[in-house]
Amino acid sequence: MLWGGLRPIRRRFFLDVLTLLTLTYGIIIPAASNAHHAHAHAHAHAHDRHLHKSLLILPCLVTLITARFTHRWTISLPMIPIVLLQCTRYWLSHIGWAAFVIKILSLIFIAKSFLLTILFPAVKISPAKGKYNVGIIDLHIPVENFQHEHVTVRLLYPCVEKSERLPYFNVDTADAVCKLLIKIGAPPPLNKISFILDTWKLSTINAKRNATPLEHLSDQAEAEDVNTSNGVNAGNTSGAIASGESSTFPIVVYSHGLTGSAELYSYQTMSLAASGTVVMTIVHTDGSAIGVKRKDGSFMQYDDSIGKLSRNEETFVEHIRARRGQADYRAKEFLSAAQALLKLNETNIEELEHVGISFVNKLNTADVTAVGHSFGAATALGAANRRPDLFKCMVAHDPAIDWAPDDCRRALLPKHRFQGSELDYKGGTAGYEFEAEAETDAQTNASPSIHDLDLLFLYSDEWKRQGWGTSRFIQDLFKRGQLGLPNGPTDVGFIYNAHHSEFGDSCMLLPLWLARATKVTGLRNPHETSEEIFDRTLRFIQEVRKKRVLKEKKH
Repeated sequence: MLWGGLRPIRRRFFLDVLTLLTLTYGIIIPAASNAHHAHAHAHAHAHDRHLHKSLLILPCLVTLITARFTHRWTISLPMIPIVLLQCTRYWLSHIGWAAFVIKILSLIFIAKSFLLTILFPAVKISPAKGKYNVGIIDLHIPVENFQHEHVTVRLLYPCVEKSERLPYFNVDTADAVCKLLIKIGAPPPLNKISFILDTWKLSTINAKRNATPLEHLSDQAEAEDVNTSNGVNAGNTSGAIASGESSTFPIVVYSHGLTGSAELYSYQTMSLAASGTVVMTIVHTDGSAIGVKRKDGSFMQYDDSIGKLSRNEETFVEHIRARRGQADYRAKEFLSAAQALLKLNETNIEELEHVGISFVNKLNTADVTAVGHSFGAATALGAANRRPDLFKCMVAHDPAIDWAPDDCRRALLPKHRFQGSELDYKGGTAGYEFEAEAETDAQTNASPSIHDLDLLFLYSDEWKRQGWGTSRFIQDLFKRGQLGLPNGPTDVGFIYNAHHSEFGDSCMLLPLWLARATKVTGLRNPHETSEEIFDRTLRFIQEVRKKRVLKEKKH
């Protein structure tokens, strides 16, 4: 395939092609017509000039109206020299060779625009996988036991209304987020071209903003009727509850990775919501998010000061410990937001009341899963370790365990769990910050801890090969039955031919040739990789639920 499995926005691509064909016609045909009628009636000559101008102005207006100037820079940027050249052509129309040279140069710019349109198409991510329509609301949820009064979150949930085509990014923060992403994530000199990711602003998701949640998951007939009429996939890939389970919504609390945001994990979180789950994605305020809009309307952008410490060997340990400090902050933010979400089952909050949404008596507060990617997985592990009573299971996608807080790493990888193993975990890259707190027998056997939960560690092939995410230690624990609850669905899995970034959406939005050249994407179609990640995550969560149902039936 031309784009290697990416999903170009067809209407956008065809509009771009039509625009370029119109420009080509405006350059070639009127020019030939002008030469043919050079000695003909003056009225016909003026008509050709008017046609020529129209065929230049019309494509420019269409591009600016439908995509603004930089959103489709592959079209708009070449238009500037083309228009200038064609204006020059009128001044030099009496010089035959000059008109010919201008025409050739104009066609070269059009050819470049055709090439850029193919190389940098406006694309979209895969539609959410599940049987329910998805509602979305971005809000600032009031929290307790945290240094701020509100946490910025995105809620995704099964809803009744028909899905709409929504912008991928929030309109009010899209410009700032795209500029920050290219500045932080792209290698030089691409990081200086601020508009190169503006094509992402044309991407959309299928959801309904501020939609009414379903009353209960057991209302499947109503949901299936709605989805069938909307053309939504009603296959048996949803997380529809098994017989005997609660009809209220299970919950997932999701933590994004470094330079992430709620939007950049839309496929995974929307698919969980479409499978019958209320998902809360936290946009962290420790400076690790690419950008977050606070309750007071201010925009907090990514803070690279800690990242700079990693570029110097002398300050690398300081960098690791600074990240662990961030993880500690994020874990507290995660727990505060999770507890605030559970309270929505009893009492509504002002922001939800304002848009007519309520989750009162709709949440299954006994079925909460902590999920995170990379830094987010370290965050979720830290939170789940401190309050395992809040969660039924934990899913870690490429976890940056070396960045997890000291108490989490001590609990997850204690010495007594490596008895009989060739491996010996000593705290990671920078060790433990307070070595005086040596592990005692009481600490190593402390309960509750992270091992009182069913756990899924899912690694990319890239991280497995590099040995990142403390994957060798986690795999060793799993093989010897020392990971998570015994006799449960706890698992350690690998996504082959996949890279770290493919747990988020960026690989589905970047041109595949560029993503592979910069080693952001693996050899597979990134849409297929994302689907496998979701399927394996959902399967694990469903197995945990089945285990709970069977246990409850026995009692």
